[in-house]
Amino acid sequence: MMNIPLFVLRGLPLLLWMGVIFSFSSLHGSAYPFDPTLSYYMERKSAHLVEYAVLMVLAVRFAYAIFPRETFSKILLLAVVFSVTYGASDELHQFFVPYRGAKMSDVAIDSLGILLVVGMYCLLYRKKKGKKG
Repeated sequence: MMNIPLFVLRGLPLLLWMGVIFSFSSLHGSAYPFDPTLSYYMERKSAHLVEYAVLMVLAVRFAYAIFPRETFSKILLLAVVFSVTYGASDELHQFFVPYRGAKMSDVAIDSLGILLVVGMYCLLYRKKKGKKG
């Protein structure tokens, strides 16, 4: 069996997920103005939360593969900076997509999804650390 490096095994899903996010952001918006319903709005914003929560998990796994000796907090910080930066660059990309726009509020919602994952990791880390002691 071929021995594939861990950073490749962890990097490929991250790159694929980034491609999924990019492809969704490349879809043209509507040329016709409309007033979205609350359910439509909630669905779209929930998608941001989920997209970037998954991105954060994949970024943490990749960061651990590259820097296996780094501390938990530094890995989380690196993954947060990477994920938020990707969210901001994705909004900039949308600025150039027909009938789409860049919204800082979407970056904030992306960041909320990222922070939910940070909270989850911190709870799991505390729980794991408590069982050792």
